[in-house]
Amino acid sequence: MNSLKQKKKQLDPRIQRLLSDLINVIPSVVQVYLNKGHEKKNTFKFRWNIIIDAPKSDISNKFLPIVQGLFHDRQDDFHNVFSLVHAKTELANGNLYFINHCRPEHLIFGDRDIGFPWNHNEGLTNEKFLTNMEADFRTSLKGSLAFQKGFTYFMSDNNLSQAAFMAHQGFELGYRALEGFLCGKVKICHKIESHQKFLERSIRRTRGMFKLEDNTEMELLELLDRAYSSSRYDNSFLMERDQLDILEQKLECFLDDIRQLFDEELDLLKTLITSGTKTSPKTQNRKEPNLLDTVRQLSEDNFAMMRPANRWTKKGYYLNHVYMHSHFSLFCTLRSTLNVCILALDEHCDMTLDIKNVKEDVKTVLEFSKNLVPLEEGIYLDEMRKLMLSDKITTT
Repeated sequence: MNSLKQKKKQLDPRIQRLLSDLINVIPSVVQVYLNKGHEKKNTFKFRWNIIIDAPKSDISNKFLPIVQGLFHDRQDDFHNVFSLVHAKTELANGNLYFINHCRPEHLIFGDRDIGFPWNHNEGLTNEKFLTNMEADFRTSLKGSLAFQKGFTYFMSDNNLSQAAFMAHQGFELGYRALEGFLCGKVKICHKIESHQKFLERSIRRTRGMFKLEDNTEMELLELLDRAYSSSRYDNSFLMERDQLDILEQKLECFLDDIRQLFDEELDLLKTLITSGTKTSPKTQNRKEPNLLDTVRQLSEDNFAMMRPANRWTKKGYYLNHVYMHSHFSLFCTLRSTLNVCILALDEHCDMTLDIKNVKEDVKTVLEFSKNLVPLEEGIYLDEMRKLMLSDKITTT
């Protein structure tokens, strides 16, 4: 307990005041965990996990509004409130959220931590526990994959309303899987927009999620909601096939995003295990990162241009981000690319007669190509050169 008191004294004064307010206003608080968010993945600076020894109904109706009031002006802080029973159950069941973010070294208030999983399952090795975790995740994603297959079937059968319903269910079950290991609890509702807003408290928007500020994508969200509600009645409403084509692409990206995010959380746990975080916090603070850890961190931060494809179904990588203003802008860029290629063919001058804006086409293709230059990887190579090569080697 002395180490816990010492840890509290080392906290930022602002955090100390908030913690004092929290435990004074809500005496039922039994544990508080605090850790930092990831700058590129999360939308917050600090993550608070507040465990209250009270029924779930009391937490929702009585304590949650109080906590929300305390955090109202603290936009850099993300907070979650759980019942003690829920936290213990999820931790024992292998929920990655609690395993990664409610560890003993994150505890800043409480007479005990909620128990690490291999304390409860002493017969399991770490490797076997991780294998079971991956198997449970694949099981949780089976529902979304089944609805994705249903979507493809009904599209081929030209049953567009039923295909839209399948897309809705694929997204909803996918969001629920994400919420479980990224938020520690699942939002119970059928509105996809609500699921996304709930999740965006924790992570930045992924490629498969919807741009809520974009009118076209908001129309897609409304389409999904109508598909779900009408499926229980007449299952017939008007839609465009090209809208479903976009939903098909987004659903595939979304499911890939879910797998990638799960792998990142699992990798975080593996790192915590291998780096010996079950030792005391004092030992951890003194431990300097080795060369391999530094290289891994640089790679994670700067390999941003491409991301792996779904390792279970395909090999290779996706191009992670190229900014396009709209679908029309994308098609114009593709046309300009073809025009520039035609201009490069000396023996096909007759094909250039319809190309009116040569300079504009060349400019468009160059601007598009500029977006493909991986600047982040350049930073990585500079840092790696410093790490791997001495001045004597690089000096001529």
